[in-house]
Amino acid sequence: MSDESGLPGHDNQTDLARDLSLFDITMIGIGAMIGAGIFVLTGLAAGQAGPGLVMAFAFNGFITIFTGMVYAELGSAIPEAGGGYLWVREALGRSQAFLAGWMSWFAHAVAGSLYTLGFGAFVHLLLTEYFGIQLFPPVDLFVITIGPEKLFAVFAGALFAYINYRGAKETGLAGNIVTLVKVIVIIILIVFGLGYIFGHPTEASGRFQPFLPRGFGGIFIAMGLTFIAFEGYEIIVQSGEEVVNPRETVPKAVFYSMAIVVTIYMLVAIVLIGAVTVTPELFQQAQEGAAGGHGATNLPAIPANIGDAAVWEILGHLGEFGLAQAAGQIMPYGTLVILVAGIFSTLSALNATTFSSTRVSFAMGRDHVLPDAFSEVHSEKQTPYIATALSGALIIFMAVALPIEAVAAATDVMFLLLFLQVNYAAIVIRREWGDQINYGYVMPYFPYVPIIGIITKLGLAVYLFNYSPLAWYGAIAWILVGIGIFFIYSRGRVRETEIEKETRLVTEERAPIDRGYQVLIPLANPEHAEQLVKAGSAIARRKDGEVLLTTVATVPEQTPLSESHTNTERQEQLLDDATQYIPEDVPAHRTVTIGHDIGRSITNIAYQRDSDLILLGWRGRRKRTTDLVLGSIIDHVVEHAPCDVTVIKTPGDDRNTAQNVLVPLTDGPHAEVAEDTAAAYAGMDANVTLFNVVTSDDNRENAESFLMNRQKALAEEDIEVSTTVIESDDIVETIISYAEENHFDTVVLGAATEGLLRRVLVGEIPESVGEQFNGQVVMAKKHRPVQSALNRFVQKWVGKGAKAANRES
Repeated sequence: MSDESGLPGHDNQTDLARDLSLFDITMIGIGAMIGAGIFVLTGLAAGQAGPGLVMAFAFNGFITIFTGMVYAELGSAIPEAGGGYLWVREALGRSQAFLAGWMSWFAHAVAGSLYTLGFGAFVHLLLTEYFGIQLFPPVDLFVITIGPEKLFAVFAGALFAYINYRGAKETGLAGNIVTLVKVIVIIILIVFGLGYIFGHPTEASGRFQPFLPRGFGGIFIAMGLTFIAFEGYEIIVQSGEEVVNPRETVPKAVFYSMAIVVTIYMLVAIVLIGAVTVTPELFQQAQEGAAGGHGATNLPAIPANIGDAAVWEILGHLGEFGLAQAAGQIMPYGTLVILVAGIFSTLSALNATTFSSTRVSFAMGRDHVLPDAFSEVHSEKQTPYIATALSGALIIFMAVALPIEAVAAATDVMFLLLFLQVNYAAIVIRREWGDQINYGYVMPYFPYVPIIGIITKLGLAVYLFNYSPLAWYGAIAWILVGIGIFFIYSRGRVRETEIEKETRLVTEERAPIDRGYQVLIPLANPEHAEQLVKAGSAIARRKDGEVLLTTVATVPEQTPLSESHTNTERQEQLLDDATQYIPEDVPAHRTVTIGHDIGRSITNIAYQRDSDLILLGWRGRRKRTTDLVLGSIIDHVVEHAPCDVTVIKTPGDDRNTAQNVLVPLTDGPHAEVAEDTAAAYAGMDANVTLFNVVTSDDNRENAESFLMNRQKALAEEDIEVSTTVIESDDIVETIISYAEENHFDTVVLGAATEGLLRRVLVGEIPESVGEQFNGQVVMAKKHRPVQSALNRFVQKWVGKGAKAANRES
């Protein structure tokens, strides 16, 4: 596979220019990780962890290395724009991928808006405090207060949106410059601080006592608070489609950036605690910060000896200016230098987050889960210019118009949830496609590395609730909005584009009449056509509906449908022969289609034609050696159909009409479809018996009452049925023996309702009866969209996806 290719079978029609070197994307990662976090959040984190801030940074570096290795492996193997979104899509499906991309896009955009506000605050403070320039006071515009800080924020957001529009090379150059400046400033700060510590070892070491004033709880809170600073590898892999030689470059950039950043953060923590002396001026500033709401607790009264105050507690109450105020003691003009470096830092982080949010939205547009405009690439710049403009506009809008502080607290939670998905996706991808992918880097100790990544990220995300429940509420709100958009807009777009690739109409003959209810009857075996068509026609007549006969000719997966010249003469003849069994009063349409997969093609046809029921034939043998139950085609249709499904096991004799029909019926969601099918047979002059098996005599009265009510309801439609209730512990054996002893030729059952954690199609009882009974068996399943989506979600995490992976191991 080339560098430009992705997972097997995955094809991109739009490529981005490959302009970024190892140095460029390493700087992008460092720029994101040494962003506003080190200047704004370090003081706040110190107020939570105390001197244990050093340990918090070390632990963050340790737990993030596991997911970092996952990103290095997948980023080297699948170097395409989208990163974690793309991997989750291929491994876990479109719905989870949409949530992954949605969380990633908005997390980066919210972070970007915070960086623009940080830039505005630093610039405003610098101009007013150090240069004496007094700007205009804040102005209320409708419900928005516009001050100088927000105007500077708008300028920064627009500037870096334009830089990203210019191209990845310009983006990398701008990011390299500001990243180098701030790294040099931080290194100078570290050198001065370490010089003081080594010159005053006794005083410095005393400031680290007690090391864990708030226990390990404070450590965990500080880790969660600053974790956003350690997710730069997500931004690195977003650039994979624009990197020269990504298979080698991306993994190196991930590990180089993480090693540099973790080291710098730990050294800054040591200097921040060990090289700062509490002065009356510093204490007063901390008191002002505490009055403004900074810090975990109220600042205690001024001690008799001001130098005895805890440095870490003072820093916590200094808030976002903690590092800047501390730097004033550590080195000459330290506060001024840190403010300037903070300006560069916010710009660097803004550059990285604008870049990343743009690439995620571009990938989602290319997948049609967001409007196609997101996937447009500029003909000259070779950049996703519309996605860049929209992401930039989103960043600016949130910075200016919305109270985003509470929402921004959810970015850590959303990143952690995204990393959970990516770690699991890595397991599935390695086991499903590992022998088909050219890895540039392979993580060791698979699958323990991603499993540890899942456990640690989940634990940290849960613990964050203790610090900010609002962070979780904000994350859940974003997720719910994303789910709504997916079901209202994105799922339909995905389905439409998939149908275009998977199924193509060859011929069509339509009846002159269209009716509201449609029974779709896919045909493949001429021997079973009569039974299926007669049953489907009876159901359509009962519903005052129509039938759609269809056949599917298959085309190899690697052959585009637009280039296929498959001979469909056999399929057309099959439809001609089957049409004779359709009554004159039932309108019938006919289509011949071609597709790569019959099961997907059938569900696609049902989706396109808005069918209400799919009627399938089954040979009567269950699969026992694989994940399949009724067969690959039927399994797919039953699980993914957008409507009700009825599966008919057709006997191998000449019986083509049901004469005596037994209907084991219980009060469940699928009973309606089974009852409709039985009533349709009754309309064909069949004798119908409603049947129930109870396991104890206590249940007999309820069962008899239920069947009696159904009998009365059918009688109102002039359909006569009888009822029978039998007590037995073996339901399957009782149904089969009763049917055989009383000469029933057909058994109609509704699907069973069983636990979500079991991979169930229609249930163990209907499937067993269908396999063991010699006559015709009809299994009916009602479409329940919410439960179907939930079932597929569970199967992706603990069901089918995991089983498929185990077969490959």
